[in-house]
Amino acid sequence: MSRIINSIRQLLVRINIKNKLQTFYYDCFKMPIRLMIYPIQGFDDFKREKQSKSYVSWFYLGMLILTQVIAYNANGFLLNKNDPNDFSILLIFALTVFPVFVFVVANWATTALMDGKGTMIEIFRGITYAFFPYVWLGLLATLISNFITLDEIIFFTFIQSLGIILAAYMLFFGMLGIHEYGLLKTIFMFIFTLVAIAVILFIILLFFSLFQQVWAFFKSIYDEFVMRFMIWTL
Repeated sequence: MSRIINSIRQLLVRINIKNKLQTFYYDCFKMPIRLMIYPIQGFDDFKREKQSKSYVSWFYLGMLILTQVIAYNANGFLLNKNDPNDFSILLIFALTVFPVFVFVVANWATTALMDGKGTMIEIFRGITYAFFPYVWLGLLATLISNFITLDEIIFFTFIQSLGIILAAYMLFFGMLGIHEYGLLKTIFMFIFTLVAIAVILFIILLFFSLFQQVWAFFKSIYDEFVMRFMIWTL
């Protein structure tokens, strides 16, 4: 009897793992491919039918970071001019994650003034789902870069460029569907988003400049106090 129960348990575990793998495959591969092939209908379902998943967004954000790390270290010697001693995972992380969140905030702030229907979460998901072609074509480009000759570098460039173009294509239709805009309004939305990004970066730089000045002011007071204290003790 115990053997039968154990067999049933093992079968249920296998079925559960199989179902999870099937769900993961659909969410992380079939759904992004559908969005890329049928962007208008796909992103309409993406928003209205709630078919986007947060874990997929974080997965592709993590994969984007991993793609940058692999490309930095594993691109073929004909293309890789990076110094391994200069490699910094924190710098790559910051240069990957920071632009994403700045774009999310700028796009949300812009579309809030343009009657956009997308929330910050939906904007974030739309951006990260658009990384799908760039991630996998980027990894493919890194792989073939180790087997190509100088005359075949054009294939590496083509694959990388294709990944960027498809990502931009998915991002455009993603924002169009999420905010429920028309074609012309979506174009203006991207222009105003770039302006908002410039404003945000200016404010951040201004903040750091102010912080640096305040820090220098208090540091000078501290140094003055320490010097006078040392003189008094002598």
